Amino acid sequence: MEETLMRIRLALTLALRDPVAGVQVQAARALERIEGVSALQHLAVTADSPDTAGALRSLYAVADIGGENAFAILCHALQAPHAEVRATAVKLLARTKDPRVANHFIEALEDPNPDVKVLILEVLGDFQEPRLLEVLLPQLQQGSGPIREAAITALGNLGDLRAVDALLPLVTDLTPAVRERIAEALGRLGVRAAEEGKLKEITPPA
Repeated sequence: MEETLMRIRLALTLALRDPVAGVQVQAARALERIEGVSALQHLAVTADSPDTAGALRSLYAVADIGGENAFAILCHALQAPHAEVRATAVKLLARTKDPRVANHFIEALEDPNPDVKVLILEVLGDFQEPRLLEVLLPQLQQGSGPIREAAITALGNLGDLRAVDALLPLVTDLTPAVRERIAEALGRLGVRAAEEGKLKEITPPA
């Protein structure tokens, strides 16, 4: 395998001197892709390292490279032993805007670290998938304030009006931070309800 790779690299290096500009461009792109794969293989190993600082640097480098292999490495990091590494994986995966991330985040909600769980909840609502309602509603019963608050915000961002009945009783919650989040979430859902009502008014009957 190593010998084959060396021969390919040599051929592409020679192609960089081709008199045709298009050949040079394709050769350069090919070499860049090969180097990217090689770098990812090294970074994947480092991301699993017990050295937290090294693992974090690797994850950021992986995210910069991008692509399917990078996505897989970041998803794998959601199960890393260190909470800081898992939290970083959540942030980097959220940046990808890849709809597949929602499935991985739902599984990662079992994370034992409440800070990681809060991070996941904060971004789940951005995916605006109806199935997330059933995932987010049970989080309102969590004893931890930050988890409840993050779930409330996620439900507001999700925009599913079925969440209203679960949120309304919390308007009088004893915790000011919860009441503040509820007001914001209900505001978002109220706008959605108003928009849907207005849309029905202006949509002609079939």
